[in-house]
Amino acid sequence: MSKPDNAGLQPARLTIPDYWTPDAALAVFELIDDLRNQIWRRYGLVIQDDLRRQTEPDHIDDAATASKPDF
Repeated sequence: MSKPDNAGLQPARLTIPDYWTPDAALAVFELIDDLRNQIWRRYGLVIQDDLRRQTEPDHIDDAATASKPDF
C-alpha cells in the first residue's frame, strides 16, 4: 500500500461555537489533546522528519554544478 498524496490537503477552517459550556469546551480540549498525543506517538518521527525537510534550504547537487563550466 502506498502513502496517500497529501498535495491536495488544505488546513481546515474551524469556528468555535460561543454557546459551549465550560465543561463542553474542556471535553473537546481533552479529546483534541488525546488525539494529538496518539498521533505523535505513532507518527512523531515522521512528523519531525517532514518538518525538518520543510525548513531546510533546497540542496544543490554539488557534483552536478561542479561538472558545469562557468561562463
